[in-house]
Amino acid sequence: MAFDTVVTALTAGEVTLVVVACCVGAFLIGAVGIGGVVVLPALLVAGVALGPAIASVYVAFLPAGVLKLCVLGRVRGLIPWRAALACGAPAAVGAAAGGVLVESSPRRVMTFLVGGVAALAGLRDAMEIVDRKLKARAASRVTGGANGETRAGGTANVETANENGKRTHDSGDTVNSTHTHESIVEVEVVSPAEAPEEQTTTLGRTPSSSTTSFVDRFRKWYFVAQVIPSHERWEPTNNELGVLAVTGLLVGLSSVLTGTGGPLIFIPFVLTWKRSSSINRKTIIGCSAVLAAFLSSAAVVSLLSAGLRPDPGLTILMAFCAAGGIGAGARILQIASREFLQSAMTVLLLAVAGATIAKAATE
Repeated sequence: MAFDTVVTALTAGEVTLVVVACCVGAFLIGAVGIGGVVVLPALLVAGVALGPAIASVYVAFLPAGVLKLCVLGRVRGLIPWRAALACGAPAAVGAAAGGVLVESSPRRVMTFLVGGVAALAGLRDAMEIVDRKLKARAASRVTGGANGETRAGGTANVETANENGKRTHDSGDTVNSTHTHESIVEVEVVSPAEAPEEQTTTLGRTPSSSTTSFVDRFRKWYFVAQVIPSHERWEPTNNELGVLAVTGLLVGLSSVLTGTGGPLIFIPFVLTWKRSSSINRKTIIGCSAVLAAFLSSAAVVSLLSAGLRPDPGLTILMAFCAAGGIGAGARILQIASREFLQSAMTVLLLAVAGATIAKAATE
């Protein structure tokens, strides 16, 4: 039986476009939580029909999303499970309700709203970055001025001491002042510690890295031993859990109505809501990963029940790209600094906001 798939009808350039878009989008999803918005437009440009494209994207990215949860779950404190479950479960309900209302909803107004929230969060982050750099520059100037005054004062003291020494020498008040006393500096030579005896195996050989399995070496390199500090974790209160439940419901609903990803709506909202707190951005991305898993699962079930079937060849192609991209992005997320995440998310939010608003304006 022939393997019927739309991939065979695509040209080499169209396949390349799909692969690049999936890899880039998956990498951004793994690193900063937002990026799936670039995948669906690439499929439509390549000539894939809207229904199979949406179904294929959800099915292909679902296993990679679960993989991301497994990776991030190893970092203690990165996923705030109470907050994630409080918004994830209602998001699935909202996605199911959105599937019923998708034909009668004001899609253009909702898309404008999503773009506006993303733009607001991006502009706020940009202003915070600029303000932090200006404060750092002002602090460096103050420090540099203080160091300059210290050096000037030290030079003046040396010159005064030299003048006093000359006057003392000329007056002949003391003879000992003309003698130069050599300072003897005792140098303690510390011998290197004795190297420990090489650990030997039962066969009398030293263990070599070549004997370590590839899986063990990869696991040691990939999984970073990291813990989110307790003061940077997200411990939601009961009131915040209620807000998250309502937020998850609205995010799931608007995600289906606008055709955008749930994290694209959730992350800007949380950044704006918790802007004055010390919550680590990695915890927000971890929370959005749980929400995305709920949304994807609900979307797959609703799409299959509605009769939409994913294209098998396209799904397999995107699944490999999604796994590799999200896996690489999750590795970057583990080692990325807070400043890098903020800068990357600012650029991405502003770019996505511009594209979303432009899309809504042309509809």
